[in-house]
Amino acid sequence: MAKLVRILFGFVLACLAAALTQVLFVITPVDLYALDGDARMEQAGRALAVALSAATQFAIFAAPFAAAAILLGIVMELRGWAYFVFVGLAIALLGFAALYAGEPSGNFTIANSYAVAAFAFSGIIAGYVYWLVAGRGRGGVREFAAPPRETLEPRTASRGHLKAKDYGGADETTGEPAIAVPDRGLRKTH
Repeated sequence: MAKLVRILFGFVLACLAAALTQVLFVITPVDLYALDGDARMEQAGRALAVALSAATQFAIFAAPFAAAAILLGIVMELRGWAYFVFVGLAIALLGFAALYAGEPSGNFTIANSYAVAAFAFSGIIAGYVYWLVAGRGRGGVREFAAPPRETLEPRTASRGHLKAKDYGGADETTGEPAIAVPDRGLRKTH
């Protein structure tokens, strides 16, 4: 249950981060800094309202793709940041393609390098934020199905050597390998 909550929380934060990134491509920090006190706060409030609205739209569009990618990540035990960044980038570019395909033909189009960069960067940020919150920890299928840790046999630090019980009645543990290998000077001794 805790893993599911962490996944949902990570998805919500990823959508918020993607939306804020896109808004910062429209209302840049330089534009905000150029305003005086009250106007700056008013513009920052508008930017935050637009970011929350955009996060809702991002969540609606990205939910099925993100659910499939998260499920694949759990089953395949993919926990690297590159996987989630790539998934975020792919979902953002799918969103850009859907927006481009749905716009009417005419002189004005969204197809420009600035818009592509805004979508791509917001997807990268979303994937990275999701990885930070929910993707980098443990959480493969085995964790969901594993018995509690108390019931597992304790592991010993045997460094790969066989114990006395493995020799079928031998009285002591040796530090030598079970099979004699001729030493040709190639074996590491450290």
